[in-house]
Amino acid sequence: MHYHIRKLIQVGKLLFEEGLVDARAGNLSVRIGQKILITRRGSHLGTLKEHDFVLLDINKTSILDDRASSELLVHREVYIKTQNLALVHAHPTAVVKLSFKTKNNIVPKDSEGKTLLKSVKVIPNLPSGSQKLAEVISDILSQDKLVVVRSHGVFSADIDPFYAYSHISVLEHSCKILLDE
Repeated sequence: MHYHIRKLIQVGKLLFEEGLVDARAGNLSVRIGQKILITRRGSHLGTLKEHDFVLLDINKTSILDDRASSELLVHREVYIKTQNLALVHAHPTAVVKLSFKTKNNIVPKDSEGKTLLKSVKVIPNLPSGSQKLAEVISDILSQDKLVVVRSHGVFSADIDPFYAYSHISVLEHSCKILLDE
């Protein structure tokens, strides 16, 4: 488990240093068998420590759920419905700005964004941490690597937290270019 915690700490630091989250935003998790290792509610992703994580069952609730990120329902649903082993949620500024101006999809124009992302779905701003948000996001992430929640942020899933983080980083870069047009 220490291996997973070290990876998540590195990803949290990268997200913060790159400006993809602010001091109290975003959350991270990995699936370990039938367990989920997730950031604690209110964690600062740039300065994560081992005590900032909670290990929970994927399929059943416990009294420890209240300690986990407010987006726990989304993380659980993604692991139940998909083959992904990592989920990263961030609030990148350019992505959020562009989500106000975009109807259904963000389509990068830069070569890296076009090649790696192609098109990213933008969904309405459903209540944070809600079952409805969890269902919509997990359905999309069963097919895609990213989904943007209008005015809120982005969720990215993959087999490794570094991959999930990198998708968000590429999307933010692409959105900065689109906003400069």
